[in-house]
Amino acid sequence: MDAGTIAIEVLGGLAVGVSLGLIGAGGAILSVPIFALVLGHGTQVAILEALVVTGVIAAFSATRNALAKSVDYGRAAAFAGPGFIGAWLGGPLGKALDDRVQAGLFGALALFAAWRLLRPQPDDSAADGSRPLRGRALAIALATGFAIGVLTAVLGVGGGFLLVPALVLVARVPIKFAVGTSLVVIAVNSGVAYASNARSSPEAVDGITWSAVAIVAGFGLAGSLVGTRLSTRLPAPILRKAFAVVLVLVALAIAAKTLRG
Repeated sequence: MDAGTIAIEVLGGLAVGVSLGLIGAGGAILSVPIFALVLGHGTQVAILEALVVTGVIAAFSATRNALAKSVDYGRAAAFAGPGFIGAWLGGPLGKALDDRVQAGLFGALALFAAWRLLRPQPDDSAADGSRPLRGRALAIALATGFAIGVLTAVLGVGGGFLLVPALVLVARVPIKFAVGTSLVVIAVNSGVAYASNARSSPEAVDGITWSAVAIVAGFGLAGSLVGTRLSTRLPAPILRKAFAVVLVLVALAIAAKTLRG
């Protein structure tokens, strides 16, 4: 392994970790391009690698949030339960899709995430997490959790850009709990999605470069600590705009690679 490759893995891991630490999202949507576009791994292999990295960092960050008592376990279960099912069912679906289709869907999701970042963030002034979810709110939470689980398995993304707003707007979770709660769901979905994809595509498991995964995940853990600290010091709107630009560039790079075949 040459020094340039190691540098890419180190910097990539830091970027993934900082993103998850800052906003509770963006881990997999960065790690998939790192493995697929920059390191040149196949799409199915890159998705599995990204799921490992995202799952490890999300679990670590979720544990830190749990120790800080900033996780709503009831709401987490409402999203993670159907997410578990969606992630398991999504593995065979991802295998059935052509690599170009998966790349196109991932690029579209990156653009959607960028748009979501640039929109006004959800207002949690009316949030009251003490009330149990019922009726329409519960149905939306279950459906959203299932859909995010499927996306996690098919595209290797954790879905934090959808989870955090849904937790605030639908589940009425205060924003200070939404990030930690989102990380719990991402960790569960990533683990189940990895198992489902590995079962459907054992050949992709054989193609995983575990040394690269270990470096990206290790520095991702360090980056998550930095991101958590920065989240209290840097202006959130500027951070979101900067990350949105990165996601647009990712989408353009994926489009260029797809068109080249």
